[in-house]
Amino acid sequence: MTWHPLTWAFWVATVTGTLLYLSAGRRALDISLNWAPAAADAGQLERERQAEAAALLGRGAFMCLGTAALLGLTGIALAWHRTVPGAMCGTGVLQAMGVHGSRAAMFWTATLLILYGWRTLDRLDGHRPQGVLTRQASRMTIIAAPFLTLAIFYSWQALMRIDAVAPVSCCAAVYDQVLGGPSPSLSAPIATVSPWVSLAGSLVVAMGAVAVVRRPARVTGFMVLGAAFAWTIASALAVKHVWSAAYYQVLSHPCPWCLFLPEYYGVGYLIFGSMAVVAMESVALGLADRARRSHPALAAPASRRVRQAARRIVIALIGFTLLTAGPAIAWRLRTGVWLHGTI
Repeated sequence: MTWHPLTWAFWVATVTGTLLYLSAGRRALDISLNWAPAAADAGQLERERQAEAAALLGRGAFMCLGTAALLGLTGIALAWHRTVPGAMCGTGVLQAMGVHGSRAAMFWTATLLILYGWRTLDRLDGHRPQGVLTRQASRMTIIAAPFLTLAIFYSWQALMRIDAVAPVSCCAAVYDQVLGGPSPSLSAPIATVSPWVSLAGSLVVAMGAVAVVRRPARVTGFMVLGAAFAWTIASALAVKHVWSAAYYQVLSHPCPWCLFLPEYYGVGYLIFGSMAVVAMESVALGLADRARRSHPALAAPASRRVRQAARRIVIALIGFTLLTAGPAIAWRLRTGVWLHGTI
């Protein structure tokens, strides 16, 4: 394992967040099994006290685990490639980690999305003393357990491989995707279709979010959630294969990790951060919309949360579009032609 200071910080945040999560999860398990809001006995009063403690512990766990994920992302993008022979960016780090790095990223993403959903339900539940969403929030806390376990397991496996790995070549891994990868025939269709799907998807998701606010009878939050997840996948492919070319100003360099480097002003944090906001707020939009439909007592605060989520989604989509299509259009206006690899 690399003993870079960022690795220590990552594990400190991970362990702290996990301990807080375990403490909150233990209380959530009892609440999900025995919660009885209509009762007034000593057991229910104790569970109400435990629910408040679990909420505080869960908030701390979410903050620590979110910090750990950000530290891990920063380590891959900016720091750990210096300890991997031949690596120049995050592509080389992931190459050294093998399959464990991508799996860790996938399970960290799932964990944070679930905990963000829990946080949404918890905040809505705090608006009414009846605790109508307490059991649902507790169950969502428990659902995160296997994803967090796998995220930590694959993170350990990935970091254990860094020091012992043979020299890698970032450029070879990137150019293999263009010239001789396992499925080179897929590059052209992806480069042609993904930017249009991303642009069209941005419009669809934005209009859907607005429609949930203004026409809830026709559009539900979970419809927008599904569209947002599809948009996220298409946009990630578009950034990798198409939009990044305008930043690199080369014909084809399908490497999203270089966007995080100082040479490109760390624009990757803004681009992928916008995508993360869309994904997380779509989760909040879906859950808040369902809460206002299922629990009339929470209609007012849930509607406010729906409007807030829709506003954040639209702003994030505008920011993503400016950061991706904007440089490509600027290149076209400056040179009179499209850079190959962009639309």
